[in-house]
Amino acid sequence: MTIDLVAAEKQVADLIIASHRGPFVQHSEDGWRRRVNGVFGAMEPVMRVTGGTWVCWGLREDEEPLSERHRAVFVDDDEKFRVHEVLLTKSEAKEFYEGFTTESLWPILFCFPSRLQFMPGLWDTYRMVNERFAQAIARLAAPRATVWVQDFHLMLLPAMLRKLRPDLKLGFFLHTAFPPPDVFGILPWREALLDGVLGCDLVGFHIPLYATNFARSCGRFLGARPHWKRSNLESHALSPTLVCDSLAYGSRTVQLLALGIGASREDIEHLALDEATQSYAADLKARMGVEHLLLSAERLDYVKGPVERVKSMEVLFDRHPEWIGRVSLLQVAVPSREGVPEFERLKDQMHQAVGELNSRLGSPTWQPIVNLSKTLPLQELVGLYLAADVCLVTPLRDGMNLVAKEYVLCRNDGLVVLSEFAGAAFDLPGAILVNPFSPEHVAEGIHAALEMKPKERKRRFRAMHRVSRSRDLTWWRKAFMEQMAAI
Repeated sequence: MTIDLVAAEKQVADLIIASHRGPFVQHSEDGWRRRVNGVFGAMEPVMRVTGGTWVCWGLREDEEPLSERHRAVFVDDDEKFRVHEVLLTKSEAKEFYEGFTTESLWPILFCFPSRLQFMPGLWDTYRMVNERFAQAIARLAAPRATVWVQDFHLMLLPAMLRKLRPDLKLGFFLHTAFPPPDVFGILPWREALLDGVLGCDLVGFHIPLYATNFARSCGRFLGARPHWKRSNLESHALSPTLVCDSLAYGSRTVQLLALGIGASREDIEHLALDEATQSYAADLKARMGVEHLLLSAERLDYVKGPVERVKSMEVLFDRHPEWIGRVSLLQVAVPSREGVPEFERLKDQMHQAVGELNSRLGSPTWQPIVNLSKTLPLQELVGLYLAADVCLVTPLRDGMNLVAKEYVLCRNDGLVVLSEFAGAAFDLPGAILVNPFSPEHVAEGIHAALEMKPKERKRRFRAMHRVSRSRDLTWWRKAFMEQMAAI
């Protein structure tokens, strides 16, 4: 695969994907590599077939005169699709990503209003970036093209684009949680953000609760009219009593869809069968030297609860000292939003908590927690999945969280201790659900996993494995695109 700069000629696309980041990242040594996040792997095969265009933002070099940049993706010298970059200066990118989306939208979407920061001017930058995306897509889209907008970075884009190109079919998928109206309403720009998303024909969420919260917010702040029906969902921390499948807004009807994203089954299962991956896993398990290896693999983010997870391990060893020396947690904490003060403080707090626990209980031959703070290639991550007896996924809140699903796809056996406030808890019957705000509850969930009888363990795993295989990344993409085509 090669990616080359090309002229942004008048060629238009019938399918456009819009996201804040592009599907490829350039490494100084390895050249261009595809990002491993879910949506990138889901859409690249479709883009290759349709010859579509992926619109994202790129960083403008100092004094570079261009405002946009066009790239062609070649496979075996055959052009497959295009990547169109809306260029931002370093200060614009910082205000857009590290500023407004990180410090204003992120804490509200995940129900952490105490972490919200209002910074003058950042809203103007967010709106400006969305406007640039809209102007670029309006030029690049063929008549009656389909445009699929990804995530909260571009919430204003659909309404802007509908004004410029009312012929387009517009979809939006939110990859985070969505809070109830009393939390979302804290944002001074609540009406503009909701109105922006309602420029779409179809809006997707991971689970019904997020769609319900969105519909309630649209009803309260915009006067939209939700179509409600009883949910018939099992009792669960994330199960709403009522669900909404459409909203009447002005002269239009907007469809809502709850569709939990799945993991990339083909990639995961292929790597799990690779001899090098299996050898790496066996070697790691031997070097850890414990009866039971726990694994957590998350970005370093307060919504993932890294400090709370360390406290849970401390409670486990205090309450059940029989596991001391026999169980270790390998905690992969991938750096996130480096340079943002909130996240730098979190990194220090997490390292301090790990250090204090290891100092108190550890020995020269055993550590309660082994911390790994770096981004891992997918093959190495799959090796960790194979080595771990229990996967510990305990975010304080999460849109979906694919770690649990990836872990299950790798293996023939295993257990997942899973936060009941992660979207994945709605999709994974068989996981041991815990309240991540209670270290005692999480500790008892881990203890239950370690003590579970083989028969019960296998029953739970089979239930998780069945869902993870049938509702994978390809299934998610096809289901959304089919719904778009039917509108």
